[in-house]
Amino acid sequence: MPSSAYLEWSGERRKKIDELFSVHASVGGTGPGRRWRTSQLNWSITLRLAGEFQGFARDLHDEASDALCDPITKLDPSLSVVLRSSLSRARKLDKGNAQPAALGNDFSYLGLSLWPALKRVNVKAGKWNDELESLNIARNAIAHDDQDEFLKLQQRNRYPITLDVVKRWSRALDGLAVTMDAVVGDYLAGFLGGQRPW
Repeated sequence: MPSSAYLEWSGERRKKIDELFSVHASVGGTGPGRRWRTSQLNWSITLRLAGEFQGFARDLHDEASDALCDPITKLDPSLSVVLRSSLSRARKLDKGNAQPAALGNDFSYLGLSLWPALKRVNVKAGKWNDELESLNIARNAIAHDDQDEFLKLQQRNRYPITLDVVKRWSRALDGLAVTMDAVVGDYLAGFLGGQRPW
């Protein structure tokens, strides 16, 4: 069974993203050919993708932290509060984008080396890392009108931000989310000496 964070990602969060894809199709059509007057929609979907994935990652971290603290809560509720606070103190997902480095940093508070674990489970993890990095560069370029960030996208062949580029990011996030969910669940099962907490 997946985590609540993943159910939200594949449910309500995906609906919000798909709604923008649907608007894009109604404006630009679905047939072959270049889309006109859709660049702002591409940018909107980019921002929504980055935001929803950050929310998923933060929710997954919260859920994993709760699972680690649950056994302690039964023994000493006050100690559990201290531990829970420590697991999310200075969490980068609370202040910045869900960059690959931020994910690695925050899940390391749980004792998990996230990216090496993801790469052991799925050979696509390195590609997902690159796509997530590009998505967040695009997010910052758009949100801050940062021309240097747009230049970084050009160097990564992700500019202009077309529908194909946005769909590539969306597919990468779907793969990353389901794999993160499995990796974190398996890690917790091993750490806690039982079944996955979800």
